[in-house]
Amino acid sequence: MHAAADFAMPLARVAACLLLAGGAGCQRHAPADVLPVEATAAPDSDGQIQWRGMGGCADCDGIDSQLTLRRSAGRNDYTLVETYYSGRRGIRFAEQGRWQQADNLVRLTGESGSTRVYALLPDGRLQARGTHGAVLPASDAAALVPVSTTDAP
Repeated sequence: MHAAADFAMPLARVAACLLLAGGAGCQRHAPADVLPVEATAAPDSDGQIQWRGMGGCADCDGIDSQLTLRRSAGRNDYTLVETYYSGRRGIRFAEQGRWQQADNLVRLTGESGSTRVYALLPDGRLQARGTHGAVLPASDAAALVPVSTTDAP
């Protein structure tokens, strides 16, 4: 993988859009709790970016997913929290591991050996993909939207 080269300037663009969220260049029609952001990559310097979304579920009412990618001292870590809802009850699962980005694909490798792949879309959303980057059925509806970004102190 191409460590620093893959993360050249994109976080600066994300941070600028977040800071200028009211500016015309970053406006998107989105729910009130979603930041209007155009992103092109995961964190390229120390800090974190968080995405969130509600996806469908074959045997429950829906899955609320919250993904946080962190970079600190050259280490790329993630936390994925998924809450499966059935009626009013939610069952929460948390996964942690390492992430890496190649072009527009972000690959998560969990501590348990699990692998997940997301495509970073031009508007900043993350869309679940197959292990080789192939589009999954109904993946557009399950896209995660960026909700926050922070730089390291």
